[in-house]
Amino acid sequence: MDYNEIIKTLQDMESRFADGFSNLDRAFLDKVYYELFGKVITNRGCSDCYRDAYIEIKIRLKKDKTMPKKSDYKLKAGAVITFFGQSKAYTSANLTNEVAERYLALNPNNANIFAELPDDWKVRVAAYVERAADTSANAPHMSEEEILDIIKTKDAEIAEKDALLAERDSHIADLEAQLNAPADSADNPTEKDLEIENLRMELGTANEQLATTTEQRDALQKEVENLKKENKGLRQSNSMLKKKADAEAPAEEKAE
Repeated sequence: MDYNEIIKTLQDMESRFADGFSNLDRAFLDKVYYELFGKVITNRGCSDCYRDAYIEIKIRLKKDKTMPKKSDYKLKAGAVITFFGQSKAYTSANLTNEVAERYLALNPNNANIFAELPDDWKVRVAAYVERAADTSANAPHMSEEEILDIIKTKDAEIAEKDALLAERDSHIADLEAQLNAPADSADNPTEKDLEIENLRMELGTANEQLATTTEQRDALQKEVENLKKENKGLRQSNSMLKKKADAEAPAEEKAE
């Protein structure tokens, strides 16, 4: 049924809205309501129900500016499609290609509930499965320039962390040298005792510093590894974008 014809008929019916629609009007509303919503008007003996249906139809058409596109698939009489966890039901009246292919993708044997299937339905279902599997298709993609800027920033962070690690390692080596260094001999026993006590105190402090420095170094190493992984992922994304652009370029040139 043509959208413009339906709008014109609804406008003609507006003058009969208050007094009640004729049997012909009601038959028209029955048909349009079912095409739009995939269900029948609740109570066909109720004048208010038809008025409500009239308003629903006008609101829907005003919003969509068109009639629903007919599906290439048609269900058998009485057949209904539902999906687990969803309350909406689909009949031939509100069925779309997307819904039909999603349902067939669940199990090819679901084809038994269809009265009509396009000749290439298996190819369409396979394409639907591929689209559904490609989760990145729905994710926003960064431009190549944005990815390169991020890679540049990550490279600078890695260089900074590497330099800090080298500094930490040098400090650890100094501490270890202090720990392993022998104490100077002294003739005076009292001075030697004091020196040993001081050395013990220094050793305790050095051990604490060593533990803290080692912990910081390990944390930095983990951070560097994470940065390198992020960098690798970004480079792979950049490579994929370039391949995609190179693949699309000849097709666009050919189309021109």
